[in-house]
This record gives sequence, C-alpha cells and structure tokens, in this order.
Amino acid sequence: MKCLHMVSIFVLFLIRLTAARPDVLYEQNLAYANAFCKGAYVGFETLLSLMGYYESDEIKEGMTSGELIINEVDEDDRTQIQVVGLGLGRTGTTSLVMALEMLGYSVVHDDEQTELTDIFYAVTEETIDSDEFHEILGLRGYNASFKTEYEWVQSHEEVKAILTVRDTPEKYVNSWSIAVGFVDIVEQIPFRWMPSVRALRQSIFNEFKVETTDGNPDDYLNPEALKRTYLEYIEEVQAAIPSERLLTFNVKQGWAPICEFLEVQQSDCPTIPFPHVHTRAKLEGEMFFLRMITFIWPLAIILPFYCLMKCGKLVIEKLPFKTKCD
Repeated sequence: MKCLHMVSIFVLFLIRLTAARPDVLYEQNLAYANAFCKGAYVGFETLLSLMGYYESDEIKEGMTSGELIINEVDEDDRTQIQVVGLGLGRTGTTSLVMALEMLGYSVVHDDEQTELTDIFYAVTEETIDSDEFHEILGLRGYNASFKTEYEWVQSHEEVKAILTVRDTPEKYVNSWSIAVGFVDIVEQIPFRWMPSVRALRQSIFNEFKVETTDGNPDDYLNPEALKRTYLEYIEEVQAAIPSERLLTFNVKQGWAPICEFLEVQQSDCPTIPFPHVHTRAKLEGEMFFLRMITFIWPLAIILPFYCLMKCGKLVIEKLPFKTKCD
C-alpha cells in the first residue's frame, strides 16, 4: 500500500508539472540523452492529452451530449484569426508557434488540438464549416492557427500566412519519418479506446497520411512520394496566396522576416535568438514513450488487481479467528 501510495503521489506530481509548450527555447543545444528524456516526458504529456486531461468540463459535456458548446471567452478577449501557419509537420512549426506566442499571439497548434476536441470533431462530421470553425476559434480567444488549410487563407484577404520550409526535401522527409509513427501508435490499444482519440481520428489521419501524400494515404511511408508532395505543396501555396500575404520562412532566418511581415515595431522585435525546439532526439523520446504504452498498458489493470489481492490477503491474515473446540 505504501508503495502504491508513493507511485500515486509521483504521478500526480508529474501531472501538476505538465506544460503545453517546451520550457527550453534552444533545444538543439541539449545533449542527446537530455533531449531524449525531455521527449519521453512530452510523451507523458501527450498521453494525458489523448486521455482528455486537458479538455475543459464544458467541452467534455458537449462531447457527451453531442451538442457543440461555443464556450466563449470574455468579450475583451474575443478576437479573430489573423495569422495562419501553413507549413507541413517537421518544418519548424513548433518553433514558429513559440515565436508567435512571444510576440503576443494566442496560437492553435498540436497541443491545443486535444483541448479543442469538440470543434475538430464537428469539422470532421461536417456539423460546422471552415468559416464557422475559425469564428469559434476567435470566440475562444485564438488569433493564430496552424490547423488551417491554405484554401481558407486564399479566400480571406485579411489573413496573413507563414509557410515554413526546410533546407531541402530530404531533410524534411528524414525528420518526418520519425513523427509519422504517431498515426500508427494511436491506432493501437489502448489509444484507440480513448474518446479524444476517436474524436480526432479523422483529423490525425488527414494530417499524417493525406496531406503529406497529396491524397494517397498508402504512400505515407514512401520517401519519394513525401518529397514530391512537399515540393508540390510549397508551389501550390505560393501560387494560391499573394506574396504580400504570404511569407515563406525557414526558422534559420530568425526574427527579422517575421517581425517585418507581421509589422512588429523594431523596438518590439525580440533580440534573443529565434526558438529552436522539438528536435529529432526529443521527438524520438516522445515516440519511444508512446510506443512503450502500447506494450505495458495491461499493467494498468494487473497491478491494481494484484495490490487489491495482496491487501485482501493481509487483512484476512490479521483478522482474529476463533477456533471451535469439540
């Protein structure tokens, strides 16, 4: 019992420490082992998010009842989408998210997807359209989105877009090959049993298997198909959105292009180096933790049952028994 109690305290302590964004701005400076361990901890955070830990009570209530609750923030905090990140995964999007937040934006990215399960599910079920989706994001206080298709930006002249790119298609594919395992992990037990995963299943499938293969999900592990789609996607976005509303950006370029594009005063543009987060080593740690869960999840059932049996045995042994004498 004492051991179980200590484990419970440790788990609660980890939960209290969870944070949505990386706590180190320049993770490329971390040793591999350090980054890997941080990634494993991110895997723990991801597990919690997929279990619905970060969903508000209102969203859980709406998902249970089937009714979409707008759940608006205070009137002064309501806004509309002003900036959209259009880069494919593993092109520096998380680093850009942190940069935008440093400039004062409230951003929807991977971490927020599991907090806003209801509206992503509503889009999948075609309960709301793309305009309504973005309107609700604004009503909930978000003014930047990394979960938006370029076609929506194309038809909204008030919105600016940032297209993140890698140095070469090969570097993109090499990095994406680590992240893409996530889509297979969430299809396994126990993840596929989780309500949040079921609600986001189509969104995850589209992001990992459809968008990266130009609509050919069977090619989601094909390096040549991934490279081809990456290059074609960049060309499509650049052709669809006028240059005055689109910044093609490599995170190595730093703050200057971002501040100029978003019309940030030079005095307000950060002077510290541009964030560099979610490195390959960290991603490998995250994927390792999540894969481990698919193997050890039965222990979540076996251990409590074993502890209950042991406690029951101890209680029985300490109960006073009277023997009957003939």
